[in-house]
Amino acid sequence: MKKNSIIVTLILALCLCIAMAVPAFAAENEISFMSEPFFYNAETGSLEDENGEPCAFDDIVFEISDNIDDGISSTGDFFEYYLVRSGLKRTSGGIYTWWYNVDCPTSPLHKPNIRVTAQLKGNFTNGAGTFSNVGTSTSHNYTTNADYKVDYTWTTPAKTGYYYVQFTLTDYDAGGKTITKKSGTELWNRTGHLWEFYFTDSDSGKSLPMPPANYIKGELYKRDTSLPASYYKRYTEQTGITLNNSLYDVHHIQPLEYGGNNDYSNLIHLPKTLHSRVSGWFRGY
Repeated sequence: MKKNSIIVTLILALCLCIAMAVPAFAAENEISFMSEPFFYNAETGSLEDENGEPCAFDDIVFEISDNIDDGISSTGDFFEYYLVRSGLKRTSGGIYTWWYNVDCPTSPLHKPNIRVTAQLKGNFTNGAGTFSNVGTSTSHNYTTNADYKVDYTWTTPAKTGYYYVQFTLTDYDAGGKTITKKSGTELWNRTGHLWEFYFTDSDSGKSLPMPPANYIKGELYKRDTSLPASYYKRYTEQTGITLNNSLYDVHHIQPLEYGGNNDYSNLIHLPKTLHSRVSGWFRGY
């Protein structure tokens, strides 16, 4: 019992130290950042997050009901609830392999007879303009329970871009009613890694933006070895705050190898771990 008490005490002490350390760091420059690392699973050949899940778009929910005009069921209405998941399963030899699966939790014993069509859409500039079809659509008829919750895949050329999937679901058991929805938009590089890096510094107003997908490789400016020192000096002059530069790396928002320059406006300080992940993402750009 005494040994267990010591272990519990040490764990509580460690938690207290972490709790105290995190606010102290955040208060220094009011900085927030997030990075979702993905790993290559050599056994399956898939890209997975730290929970073992494949890289995915946000889930999509379909509801087919009698009140199809507004898509919302009320008490007494017939409805089926469908959950559609999708994402990028792997990339190899310049080819993306995408996946999707469908479940119908409202019919656990006998699944409905449906058809699901998926069309990948892509934008290869800044993600704000027109999205066009990437490859041809793919579809699957769900006629038995065994068809559900199965990953169905299709392939497209691997290319850095903003992507989403548009799904059309037709429920034949509900008289052929059809709904079309799309996933959220994500930025993937050509090696199949998702952009999930966010950094904001409220003191300077600097933030790490999502890059466009159409940078052209070609260095216009050389790396300036005195750049970090001049950046931190300029930062202090503008904010009155002296950064602990041992915690950060100075990052080119538009990388030098893709035409970026050494101007202060193109620079941002990133926590070292985050910087290494962002740089790794650009190696697959």
